[in-house]
Amino acid sequence: MDIDSDYERPNVETIKCVVVGDNAAGKTRLICARACNATLTQYQLLATHVPTVWAIDQYRVCQEVLERSRDVVDEVSVSLRLWDTFGDHHKDRRFAYGRSDVVVLCFSLANPNSLHHVRTMWFPEIKHFCPRTPIILVGCQLDLRYADLDAVNRARRPLAKPIKPTDILHPEKGHEVAKELGIPYYETSVVAQFGIKDVFDNAIRAALISRRHLQFWKSHLKKVQRPLLQAPFLPPRPPRPIVSRPDPPAVDGVPNSLFCQPLCADVLFLLEGGTTQVFAHKVYLATSCSKFYDIFTLDLGMMGEGRSKFGDEEDCFHEPKTSQSDNAIPARTQCSAGVLRGSRIVSGWGRGFVSVSLENVKDPVTGRSRVMTVVTMDELIQKGPFQAVLEYLYTGSLDESRGDLKQVATIAELLEVFDLRMMVANVLNNESFMNQEITKAFHVRRANRIKECLNKGTFADVVFRLDDGYLPAHKPLLISSCDWMAAMFRGSFMESYTNEVKFNFFADLLLGIPLLCELMEFCCWLCQVFRVRQMLGEKEQCLGLSQGSAAGKGDWSRPGA
Repeated sequence: MDIDSDYERPNVETIKCVVVGDNAAGKTRLICARACNATLTQYQLLATHVPTVWAIDQYRVCQEVLERSRDVVDEVSVSLRLWDTFGDHHKDRRFAYGRSDVVVLCFSLANPNSLHHVRTMWFPEIKHFCPRTPIILVGCQLDLRYADLDAVNRARRPLAKPIKPTDILHPEKGHEVAKELGIPYYETSVVAQFGIKDVFDNAIRAALISRRHLQFWKSHLKKVQRPLLQAPFLPPRPPRPIVSRPDPPAVDGVPNSLFCQPLCADVLFLLEGGTTQVFAHKVYLATSCSKFYDIFTLDLGMMGEGRSKFGDEEDCFHEPKTSQSDNAIPARTQCSAGVLRGSRIVSGWGRGFVSVSLENVKDPVTGRSRVMTVVTMDELIQKGPFQAVLEYLYTGSLDESRGDLKQVATIAELLEVFDLRMMVANVLNNESFMNQEITKAFHVRRANRIKECLNKGTFADVVFRLDDGYLPAHKPLLISSCDWMAAMFRGSFMESYTNEVKFNFFADLLLGIPLLCELMEFCCWLCQVFRVRQMLGEKEQCLGLSQGSAAGKGDWSRPGA
């Protein structure tokens, strides 16, 4: 078959399309994508770019290129011949402009100067050599608008000017220039294979419309449309972020913040004759100090008719001394506010302690009254050293810059916190380096005791009611491990007011199924109503037409009857 037979075939329109624009605007890649179906990645385009011109002789030597040049646009068979040109401004391109049917004027969306040259250099040149030829304005390299410019600049050839975010042109810039020049505007991306067919199909339409004005006798050109609007570009999905699992919080981080802001505190220490209050959490103190464990597990006898000055009754948990199973729920008793159970004197049981009782105390964070264990300490115990001991029981660390380390050691000896007393001795003897091993052993020992409390349900202050049983838990541990739990117990939710949280997944699902069925039945009934009303409207319309025709024939005695 003769490769030039397209010029002689009837009803086959041969279109000469000249592509012009600045260097590195993407002209040659755009032509190769249309003529050769060439696809390259963005980094291949950036790393292998060399200023070239696509040879027009490809239509003579390559049968595949010739076959791809044939197309059908608006029921018109065409053969598109693409002409590439140099981007240098001083080159003579009058031979390329000769007998051209359409000119595709390209600029780079990542180079504002190329768009400026469209108005000042390229458009006047085209109008000088071919004043009646239609022009299509094309913004190339659309993918750079949504690309990672840092990665793009690293992949570009050496000594290339880096692309700045301010260099990226918005679509409004191209539309403004196209409106000023009175030509259509399109955007393309060879990497994303976007807009290539739109550009050349509409270039063919522009050329055929111009030819139709000169060759009006060709009937097959009557159905050709004007250049169509381009569909919006759907930006590619950004790459998935590299999600690295964060390191677990430091062992002394969250408990320390929980000690500074005692949310859901369940124990209150009265110091200096009851004038000073210190709030804490049983689960942290009992798992770090055996003395506190023994005090918190004491069986406090019930008061007779003790009434509260607050007047309301609340539920409180009673932690039994025996172990509990995983799904066991702690025993619950109705306790009046104020002194809820008998106050037990423990001054003879351990040094530093005076009494232990259950009372209704105002929460320091939420301001609501809650049942807490109130421990009255000896008047000689001061707040500062005592808080240092509690901070050690929370975090396992000691502030070595304190000036009252001897008092801290004395309180640690009273509470039988021998590790802390040893750490203070190491600090006073300038042997602080030995405290690291003590801290490690402290965390290991407390982790094992916390696991034991979780298994037995000891000191549990909240119960999760599930579909298959109960699960006791500890609010301080949940708050320090989960932001969702912290928000639930801190905020004004119903769960923050009660000691029991319900998770009835299957019950909620079964409850939602009948509601969904009722909603579907209502929708079906509504559709039937609309259908009946539509049928009645059609009947009334038909009846009105028949009455009008009968009145025109004179069958009715009076008009409009």
